[in-house]
Amino acid sequence: MARTRLYRLNDFDIFFKSVVTTFTDFRENDPTIEKFQTTYKLNICPGGRVNGMNNRVVEIFWGSRTFEAITQKGSWTALIEHGATLLYERDDSGFVVVSIYPANTDNQKPIESRIIIDIYLDPIKLKDKSFLKKHWDYFIAYMENTSLEGNPTILQKQQVSYLRTFKNLIVDNKFTPTKFSTYMSNVFQWISNVGLSGFIFYFFTQLTQPKANEVETQLKSVNSNLETISKQLGKISQGHLKTISVMTDSSFMKRKESLKTTETHKMK
Repeated sequence: MARTRLYRLNDFDIFFKSVVTTFTDFRENDPTIEKFQTTYKLNICPGGRVNGMNNRVVEIFWGSRTFEAITQKGSWTALIEHGATLLYERDDSGFVVVSIYPANTDNQKPIESRIIIDIYLDPIKLKDKSFLKKHWDYFIAYMENTSLEGNPTILQKQQVSYLRTFKNLIVDNKFTPTKFSTYMSNVFQWISNVGLSGFIFYFFTQLTQPKANEVETQLKSVNSNLETISKQLGKISQGHLKTISVMTDSSFMKRKESLKTTETHKMK
């Protein structure tokens, strides 16, 4: 049976009501985030961070903090860093978009303003705590990679590299195709161009060069013609030899008769 919009709305509502408990457990069972909890403090806000009244949004985010103060034109200015955010947004059809936003300052931020982890997600999956734990791990890895206080592990670097390669990024407020899909598109285009060039070369080669069986037929014809010519030359040579032989024999007989006549005249 196909799931209807009402089923999806109901599943998101269940997630909405249980998200504080679920992500509090993740925080308490993850000792690696104590430095962030002390400095930024984790906020779990079903309904959004503004007033908590939007039943289509759930935000989990690290707070902001002043990391430095500078003097400009005789006055003090605080430099503020904003922590990373994990955002769940339900659309009109009941499907969910899951995104993470990087930690950033006014002077330092990654090229992407957002990574979309899941799109058109059926909220029934949000009932699975192991599925939500994966989102939590991505969220913490992104915080470690983009925060001024971050110290990502090799695994966390690989996780963020994976997200930036295989997930859609928002860059300059524009939805971009994944780097992997762009790479594969370029590879297929190159293969197509090379394959087409090879086919064209092969096609014209076949047009301009005779096939093997055609060459063999032509060689046989040439050999047959040469044999015929050779035989004809042989017959012609034999005819000439016979003629020469007859002429020689006739000359010899005439000369012999001439000698006999001469000898007869001498005897007289």
